[in-house]
Amino acid sequence: MVNEKLTELRNKINQNPDDINVIEECAIELSNIGENEEALMHFKHLNDLNPDNYVVLYNIGIILEKLKYYDEAIKAYEKALSLEPEDIDIMYNLGTLYIKNNRFDSAEELFLKIIEADSEDENSLFHLGEIYSKIKNHDKAIQYLNKAIELDNDDIYAKFYLAYEYKQIGNTDKSLKLYTEITKQNPDYSWAYYNIASIHIERGEEDLAVLYLEKTIKTNPLDIKAVKLITKLLCKKKNYSGAEKIIRQTIHLLPEEADLYYLLSKVFEKINNKINYIKYLKYAIKRQDTYTGDIDTLKTELKNAEKK
Repeated sequence: MVNEKLTELRNKINQNPDDINVIEECAIELSNIGENEEALMHFKHLNDLNPDNYVVLYNIGIILEKLKYYDEAIKAYEKALSLEPEDIDIMYNLGTLYIKNNRFDSAEELFLKIIEADSEDENSLFHLGEIYSKIKNHDKAIQYLNKAIELDNDDIYAKFYLAYEYKQIGNTDKSLKLYTEITKQNPDYSWAYYNIASIHIERGEEDLAVLYLEKTIKTNPLDIKAVKLITKLLCKKKNYSGAEKIIRQTIHLLPEEADLYYLLSKVFEKINNKINYIKYLKYAIKRQDTYTGDIDTLKTELKNAEKK
């Protein structure tokens, strides 16, 4: 469908390439419909016409971020912030990119400044908790994440980080409670199920761990890490048919994942099925580009298996 407004704006730009108002309107319209490359071209032209317009630089940063040109986006935001040092939106966007680039000190400084201006900015409180979690300052992480949740009890991401932090300091009861709350709020949150399973494993509650790993795989059938862990538990209980079934279901979805074939080979090794043990070792080697272990060790294992 032809965007008549956009066509009209483009025609006006062709008639007057330096009409700032029309160029800006056109750039915003392009950005709104996802035409980010063309929008960026127009915003850069506006920046050439007026290099000190912080709003244009801010919009350039937004589009560069959408296009995943993060280093360039940071430079645009930094220039915009130098022109308008108290702008909360610029600080926020720049702070999130600093986190993405592991520039935690710079991000912390910005989010603390935002909190100083607005102590109830829940998103900034969350990001401070995230920063402190990443730098392993558990006390501060817990402090800010709790503040974020007090303002928005539906923030499952803050709860997820907070559950992780409680686990790090050994408070598995609080961690488990939060992960359980998350699954009630969002029954498809597979990572929460996985982390609940991990806590039950640490407690020696392997039946519960299997239950939550099954939920993990149901909500995210591509979670190879969960498949590996449940296979280990099922084999420990000698439930080899259950382990084989889960691995085969995952292979059906990820037929080129060598780790899954290796996992299946180990199940057959445990039940002394030499033919299938060797067969799936070979399948794993054929897909060695996706194998996460040492391929030479895998090849040696195959040679030894064939000699027996």
